[in-house]
Amino acid sequence: MLSWEKIDAIPGWFLFQSYCIWRALLDQQTGTPGDLFEIGVWRGRSASVLANYRKGDEKLYLCDLRLDEGAVRTAIQSTGIAPAHLVGLSGPSADLPGKLDLKAMHQSVRWFHIDGEHTGTAVYRELELANQVVNPQGIVVIDDFFSPRYPANTTEVIRYMEKNPFHFRLLAVGFNKGYLCRPEALPKYMDFMASGMPAALTHYGAKTTIFKTTGPWDTDAVGITKYVPDAGPISGTDHDPQRWHMMRTRHVWGPKRHLLNTIRVLKAVVGR
Repeated sequence: MLSWEKIDAIPGWFLFQSYCIWRALLDQQTGTPGDLFEIGVWRGRSASVLANYRKGDEKLYLCDLRLDEGAVRTAIQSTGIAPAHLVGLSGPSADLPGKLDLKAMHQSVRWFHIDGEHTGTAVYRELELANQVVNPQGIVVIDDFFSPRYPANTTEVIRYMEKNPFHFRLLAVGFNKGYLCRPEALPKYMDFMASGMPAALTHYGAKTTIFKTTGPWDTDAVGITKYVPDAGPISGTDHDPQRWHMMRTRHVWGPKRHLLNTIRVLKAVVGR
């Protein structure tokens, strides 16, 4: 059975909270067929999570500048499954269009993780590739999103979405990664963020707060952070934290949360 302890034993920088977010979203894709794709593999830490979610004849494409397929297979085996249907692609991601049958792969991928060269040129090019192969329910994950060390990872993703508004939309930002989905899938995934994601993250052991501080007229996306006690597990705008403004407004605080917030406000007033 897949566990964080097994993933944590594999060298790499894949965070525990990202592990929980991935599992929650991959669980949501249970009924969605499609291959999995990762650019930037190293020793196979995050690839091992994807390998555990591969089903049937689905393929796991793994691209790295110098792919150590033996180390990756060992990492996958350490999680308790046999590596199967791996497609190893050693070399720069710029070479991928010449190595892959993109016509045959059209809309065949449901998860596409970009964690490769970390330059604006590469990220933009990799998003162009993702657009050719990711299916309507697929998710694209960008590593080091909002990272001050790699600003181009953010600027070029934003530039790509502005130039191609019907390719991908920003779904979530959290723990050094950005999550994109197809525009037509955004309402479904946003509904999951409000209704299922908090419980899923708790189930996998991540104590977080999910913020939605704007609405669909602006940037219809969420931010996922470490737990903020004053905000609770889920919170809306600063002036209206008990609601998420979506295509259909959703109340995100239950009676218990309203009571706790009232107590907090009263304590603040008494303490003045």
